[in-house]
Amino acid sequence: MRLSVSLASLALIVSGVSAGQALAQTVGERLTGNEIRELIWGHQVQGAMAGDQAYSEIYLPNGEIVGDGYSGQASIEGDTMCFDYGGDDVSCYGVRLDDDGRIEWIEEDSVVGYGDISDAP
Repeated sequence: MRLSVSLASLALIVSGVSAGQALAQTVGERLTGNEIRELIWGHQVQGAMAGDQAYSEIYLPNGEIVGDGYSGQASIEGDTMCFDYGGDDVSCYGVRLDDDGRIEWIEEDSVVGYGDISDAP
């Protein structure tokens, strides 16, 4: 898994704290909008949503979503990532990391999906 280094992480590295340690501090906590963008955009996420609905999507740096036979647009609204696939519904989820480095999609206070992040093909 490749993670982008934010300015905050860079400052921690300069001060002797690694980016991994900084990321570890966010395990179990909801990520900020900027952290979501840095972690997910430019990467592929594969996982499942509620009801075991599998997905594999690439989130391009400009927010475009590329799936198998479909596309959409992602945006950051506050501390949530929102998904617009061209219908009437836009879905927004909070994001947090679990102990294994997997992301969890959060709706209200419930985990409604998960995903593994990898480099985009």
